[in-house]
Amino acid sequence: MNKTIRSASARINVVVGPFVALMGVAAAITAVVLSIVMESLWPLVLFIPALMGIGAGLFLLRAALRSGLRIDGDGFTWQGFTGPAHSLRWDQLHRLVPPPGRAPRTVAIAQLRDGSQVEVIALWESPTSPMAVAGLSDQTATRNTLVEAHRYW
Repeated sequence: MNKTIRSASARINVVVGPFVALMGVAAAITAVVLSIVMESLWPLVLFIPALMGIGAGLFLLRAALRSGLRIDGDGFTWQGFTGPAHSLRWDQLHRLVPPPGRAPRTVAIAQLRDGSQVEVIALWESPTSPMAVAGLSDQTATRNTLVEAHRYW
């Protein structure tokens, strides 16, 4: 079972990132064309925000593509928008249990064979997102997919 699960914000940023970068490219082209047409260097001042837009768009795209939960035959790996990747192999895992209480960012608690526990925070969601504010952010489907993959292993 090879599967990648992304949060709603990551799926949205896969679309938004290239649009922001394209807007930066359009602003850069506009700055160059205006400086040629007006025969002045002042429109090139717009070139700096254009480069910032390109950088921001590429950052959003990169962060959205790297974040998520990847399940494969060897185990699973989870990674946020920033920070290092975390992974567990199936042979290290004893079982997956639901998080205690109300933890909207935690998919599951991985109980390892050595007795330690690891919190799987795979699908980051902003506390101000509509799903979180409405109390509808639920990681049950993702947890069930993980449990099913572990059983399959």
